[in-house]
Amino acid sequence: MVKIERSYPAPESLASESQKANGSYSEPDVVKRLYADFHNKCYICELDNLYDPQVEHLLPHENGKYPERKYDWDNLFWSCGHCNSVKNQKKYSSGILNCCKRDPEEAMRFCLEESEVKVDAKDALDDEAVLTSELVREVFNLKNTGMRVYKSDKRFQDATYGRTVSSLSC
Repeated sequence: MVKIERSYPAPESLASESQKANGSYSEPDVVKRLYADFHNKCYICELDNLYDPQVEHLLPHENGKYPERKYDWDNLFWSCGHCNSVKNQKKYSSGILNCCKRDPEEAMRFCLEESEVKVDAKDALDDEAVLTSELVREVFNLKNTGMRVYKSDKRFQDATYGRTVSSLSC
């Protein structure tokens, strides 16, 4: 996870789509801007050249419970399906570090140790960094199903070659 510079103003379609009963937060102008802003990399694992990216909400809109979040440009992120799936747990529904507003490398340590990606908050009292560290560890190391073994291993291989984890030494 690295710092991302989000472009402004928000894509025009977000305002008009938010007024519709079944509007979309993934209109072409939104997708094009997220693709460019995030350099076609998942904001969590940094896997690049995504073939099937997803428009992900940093804070979930929970099927209309929080309508203000659904079309909020600052809440939309470029993600791979694996990371979005791992992040789609109740414990991550609030409190994740916003890498467009805060540099993750200033809040967390990233490194490889043997066959595991290690991520820790630099300050144990920084709840946002602690929770985000747990999420990134799960993305790279969670192997509770056959597909998660494959997807985690793929991210680990990319990290080993320096393509995802920014700092490799522990």
